[in-house]
Amino acid sequence: MSRPIFVFDDGEDIGSVVAVDTSRVAIEVSDPEHASRLCVGNLLAIRGSTQHELLIGMVERLTRSAKDGVHLDHDEDNNEIGETTRFEDLIRAVLIGTYRTVHGDATNTFKRGADSFPQIGRECYLIDGHNLQMFMGLLAADIPVESQLRLGHFVNDPTALAIACGDKLFQRHAAILGSTGSGKSWAVALLLERAKQLKYPNIIVLDMHGEYSPLTQGEGNFAQGFRVAGPGDLRAPADGVLFLPYWLLNREEMLSMILDRSDQNAPNQASRFTAHVRALKGERLSAEGKNDVQNTFTVDSPIPYAINDLLNLLEKDDKQKSTGSGGREIKGEWEES
Repeated sequence: MSRPIFVFDDGEDIGSVVAVDTSRVAIEVSDPEHASRLCVGNLLAIRGSTQHELLIGMVERLTRSAKDGVHLDHDEDNNEIGETTRFEDLIRAVLIGTYRTVHGDATNTFKRGADSFPQIGRECYLIDGHNLQMFMGLLAADIPVESQLRLGHFVNDPTALAIACGDKLFQRHAAILGSTGSGKSWAVALLLERAKQLKYPNIIVLDMHGEYSPLTQGEGNFAQGFRVAGPGDLRAPADGVLFLPYWLLNREEMLSMILDRSDQNAPNQASRFTAHVRALKGERLSAEGKNDVQNTFTVDSPIPYAINDLLNLLEKDDKQKSTGSGGREIKGEWEES
């Protein structure tokens, strides 16, 4: 059987659990010197319900409070009651996973989420040094080499590498937060640079401010840049210019290009335009047998249609006459004035 990755000596615990609230625990630090080693983001190991189980938590908050007490002074002259002050250090930690030395036939396993809650009085240990290195190695052990994305080093211990599964990381929601100038863009650029070493680095970056254009330039470039075409690209489009099809535009975007909102007939024109576009998209779905989509699509759904068909319908609205009493022609319902 493999040896446990965590090795904690007797007396190495930093404190014990004093409160449990769903996924968070409160830990009282037993020695003020232990508190000086702790900071937000540290990982903790908390004794679980069995000897083979440790709950892994992350420090969210550290607080120190002063508490007054009394003591009795004994001397030869008198017995006086004096005041004393002691400090109480508390840790608030969130449980992030469960480690087991033995789990069925497997050894040294870790899973996200806590399967149980720690009991009051359970010992807590700081995961640092060799223990942290071994834990990070355990997290990376199940990641195929071609999918390993090296994020950097653990903030609280530069000797421990932080490795994530690149395939899974870029398939989930994530956010990089920080104040202006804190290095958010630099962090994203570093992730992209290291992601290029993955076997399948299929990543699309929507660069709204052109911050990452240097990654597409020079001899060391590793990305290809594109931009949406503008009016100046119609005659001589440059490399990397994307011409987006008109049917990707939603209703409001198309109306903003063709409709004069100050026209008193604008609401009717917008209504007629919307009806035609939706009908043309519906005809396309019917022709291709997309009956399931046809029941749920809207006028904004990205469905191809022929722009000439739309122009013909609008022109027909402009010119088509109606029939009045006596069979004479009168102005059509949508005829242009």
